Amino acid sequence: MDELRILIARLGWPATSARWWTMQALAARLGDPAVCTATEHALLAYLRGRRLEIEVIEALCIFWMAARRHGYAPVAELSRSISKPSVLSNLFLADLGLPACAIDSDLCEVPQAFEIAGDFQGVQGVELPRIFQTTLSRLERQTDRPYVRQMAFEWERNRSVYQDTPMQGDVGHFIRPLGEGFHAHLSARAAQRAISAYLRTLAVAQHVWDQPQDLVREAALWALPIHPTLAFLKPERPTWMPLRNELIGEAASVEAELRRLVERVELTRPGDELIALRSPIEMTMGRCVELSLVRWLQAPGSRIAEGNLATYLEAFWDHGLTLRSLDTDPLCMSTPIESAPLTRLLDGKSRALPLAGTMDLARMGYLQYDLYPSHLLLPTLAGAARFDVAPFAAGLEIRSAETGLANYAYWNAGWGPVYPKQLSGNCGAALVSRGTGYRALRSGEGEAIRSFYLWRVRTLHRSDTYSAFSETTKSGTFFV
Repeated sequence: MDELRILIARLGWPATSARWWTMQALAARLGDPAVCTATEHALLAYLRGRRLEIEVIEALCIFWMAARRHGYAPVAELSRSISKPSVLSNLFLADLGLPACAIDSDLCEVPQAFEIAGDFQGVQGVELPRIFQTTLSRLERQTDRPYVRQMAFEWERNRSVYQDTPMQGDVGHFIRPLGEGFHAHLSARAAQRAISAYLRTLAVAQHVWDQPQDLVREAALWALPIHPTLAFLKPERPTWMPLRNELIGEAASVEAELRRLVERVELTRPGDELIALRSPIEMTMGRCVELSLVRWLQAPGSRIAEGNLATYLEAFWDHGLTLRSLDTDPLCMSTPIESAPLTRLLDGKSRALPLAGTMDLARMGYLQYDLYPSHLLLPTLAGAARFDVAPFAAGLEIRSAETGLANYAYWNAGWGPVYPKQLSGNCGAALVSRGTGYRALRSGEGEAIRSFYLWRVRTLHRSDTYSAFSETTKSGTFFV
């Protein structure tokens, strides 16, 4: 019971990854016959005590994950335990086969004389991602309804829900002691209040302003705590990953170590290949080292010398290649991805194309922002118009026409929810092929094709523990 109480207490932690991992642990307990009853009883009691709409949705995510992964059968009491229903909570209930809750009670349109509070604008882009206000601003332009003012009004209304600590979990509390130039993936009380106000605004849009249900539901998906396809990812560091300090030195020594890394992957998984990797390698208060590595193909006819390839392709690290996800059911665990055409992939001067890109932001989980946008690695050559990404063990499986193309894994690589702004995240991610089908070109296009890795090592350093980090980068290529 002590373990259960600790897990439920962790649902209130502001660190996003900690809440996500706690949801996974509680979902697994719901699927364990030995502890299911006690866990279910405790979670239903927890659900009944939620005061904000988004707190209800996070609790429902646990039951949904348990049903989808661990064979849990939800009870009817789950619907009756919801005190703060929303469009999104009803979406989860429907997916679990339970009746929806009425959400048209206690709705009130923003008064004409209402003035937006300063702290509402202050949390935008700081405590809360701007996507919520941006979405409402777009709807406001389309419909001429006061969406943003309504959200600010709901923000003011739910201030009294936690009278003593309406702004618990201040971001600055976690960032300031570490010095200048840090970023944090946190979702504390202010973010929960703001997202709940966002969902209340959408309820007003549907039930007071008679806005289309599809429009409201689409906007509500931005408030998902977890991306359904990524819900079951668990941090597992591969055994072939390099150890700290192995990538410190001149470009030639870095290249030699990266060649050994590629060989270790092939020894661990015979017949498979490392497609892409991005991860912090060393994280200390004085120095941070991040490695990025992507495999490429090169066709004949390049006008760029081999020694200049890394410099010529430098823009790839800033812009990358985003692959578009296709429409699917909101809570579908598989995400279909549209393959990029060869004309988009192939660079004219270098005749090179990347074999990995990243997933777009069509569905996001605000507890999983550490993965976005540069750590959700996907293959670019699928051999079909589309491919699918779905949960597989602790990672993801990428399949095209029932053929496995690659596996995706991620792991925790930092020392908390805070990391230097220059880095792309606090986690590591790798994409490893299943065979060589992921780099097969269509007939007539694969003649004299060569393969190389484009790499970059970013090193941050400082001489004390309060200044901003200075940055140096090394990059290069090597053919295989």
